[in-house]
Amino acid sequence: MIEAVGDSPAATRELWRFLIGIDWMDRVRAGLLPLDHELFLLLREPRRLTFDQRDGLWVRLVDVEAALNARRYKPGEPVVVDLADEFCPWNAGIWEVGPEGASRSRRAPELRLDASALGSAYLGGFTFGELARAERVEVLADGALDRADTLFRTDRYPWCPEIF
Repeated sequence: MIEAVGDSPAATRELWRFLIGIDWMDRVRAGLLPLDHELFLLLREPRRLTFDQRDGLWVRLVDVEAALNARRYKPGEPVVVDLADEFCPWNAGIWEVGPEGASRSRRAPELRLDASALGSAYLGGFTFGELARAERVEVLADGALDRADTLFRTDRYPWCPEIF
């Protein structure tokens, strides 16, 4: 079997219960699952999993304004970001991002980062706090990291089930 995808938590649970319960199977290999897949918590002994993480989804924002306005945000206070982008210089500048979207701003920036860091946070794969600890985001104002993380928070990790 190549793929096993349920359309609800109950369907996912029952699908994996069936696959793991098939007689005469020594091993079940589950590849290309998202980091937050339910399988890990469904197992009685999840530490028996051989967990292997690989990258499979990359984001390069070419039109930051369109991308930031196409995305949904959680409720919260806006954050002002100073964005650097050497590859697509039209993206560089000060951006205010809030629950209603993003626009260029004249306000003082609260975070400074480059387009690759923004791409890492865009789909929710990494938080701004994680990026700041890796020195990929510079904090210019108290509370800005928390506000950015609140706005960009997602309910699931990003995942692409296809290999391309």
